[in-house]
Parts: sequence; C-alpha cells; structure tokens
Amino acid sequence: MAPDMRGFWDRRARESPFFFVDSRLDYRTPDLPAFWAQGERDLARLLSQARVRVTAADTVVEVGCGVGRLTRPLSARVARVLAVDVSHEMLAVAREHSPERHNVTWLLGDGESLSGVDDGSADACVSHVVFQHIPDPAVTLGYVREMGRVLRPGGWAAFQVSNDPAVHRPRARAGSGLRALLGRGPRGQSAPEWLGSAVDLDELRGAASDGGLAVEHIEGEGTQFCLVVLRAPLTRPIPES
Repeated sequence: MAPDMRGFWDRRARESPFFFVDSRLDYRTPDLPAFWAQGERDLARLLSQARVRVTAADTVVEVGCGVGRLTRPLSARVARVLAVDVSHEMLAVAREHSPERHNVTWLLGDGESLSGVDDGSADACVSHVVFQHIPDPAVTLGYVREMGRVLRPGGWAAFQVSNDPAVHRPRARAGSGLRALLGRGPRGQSAPEWLGSAVDLDELRGAASDGGLAVEHIEGEGTQFCLVVLRAPLTRPIPES
C-alpha cells in the first residue's frame, strides 16, 4: 500500500465522505437523494458502455466501493457483492447508510490486492472513478492481475482508468487553499492520493495477459475516463507438472 492511502481516504471520509466519492456534489451540503440516484445512473451507464450485464445469480467484486454509491444498485441486481475499500471510515459510512443490504460483504482492502476474495469466486469485477486516484500505476496494474485471479471462467471485468497524464498534474485554484483552511472547501486535492496517475494501455494489456485475461473492449483512450473490459477464458490452462 502507498504510505498514506488508508490515512488519506479515512481523513476525507471524516471530512465530507459523499463529496469525495462524487465531487460533483456541493462540498458542504451534499444532496444525498441525488447522490444515490446518480449512482444508479452511473452503474447503468458503465454496464451499457461495457456491453455487459449482471444476473440475479452473480457474485460481483466492486473495487473501491467508498460509501456504497454503486454497491447499492449492484446489490439490487445480483446475488452477492464483495465491496472492497482501503478506508475504514468509508466502509463505516457505507454500512451506516445501507444496513439492509444483507447480500453485501464489506471488505477492508490492503490497497494493492483483492486479498479476502477467493480464487475463481466472482462472475464479474467492477470499478468506477477509483483507479484514477492511485498515485502509482503499478498498483492499478496489480489490481488488474488480481481480477484475473478472482474471476471464474468466462467472467468479466469492467472498470475505468485514466489514460491522460495531464489531468494528474497539480493545479492552482484561486482561493481554494484558504477555503480549505477555513473548513469551507475540500482539503487534500493537491495530494498524490487525490491527483493519482494515468495508466499506459500497453502496460495494462500486459497485466491483463499476466492475469490470464483477454482485452474485450477499450473506449475513451487518451482520456481520464477510459473504459476497459476484460474477459476470463471459458477454460483455464492446466499447469504443467
């Protein structure tokens, strides 16, 4: 794990958890009904763009669940969701706001793997606006390999990465530092854990191959919102003895 990933996201969760999951919200007075409704729309858009679907029998791993914005609509569509996040505090908010989601297992992740998820146990993996915040792209590539480990034969992964290095450079915003100091604006937006990093798609293809996954679809190459769809083969090769 990067030295402060858990600490950074725990602090953001204590500060304004819903804003830091969806920064389209007002920082001080987030509209929670709109927040949850947007999660439903974002999930539907992700599945549509990825050209995949989930079924009522599926087990789905969500990487970087935050407060459960996509977890809630996912859990209404599938048998089980394994919702992974690096932040204790984000998971506490998620549990508080979704106590009725009995088919969700909230998992504290280690920030670099899907430890806690069994090999070949998932029908699908999803992630949205998560990997773009990881400072080291090698960590994101490690998650891609991990998806290959946890997916069942024929399973798929659909996730968003940034493929635009420019958006990860620090940007000065007039008055933002003062507002943050006064508690009137978000903190941490110049930190590596917020700025994140871009992922090279050739390296991502290599990590997918390492994990035994085939690239099925890439959309938005060169942008911050690059969608990647990977697929596990229907049969796994038998290791040589």
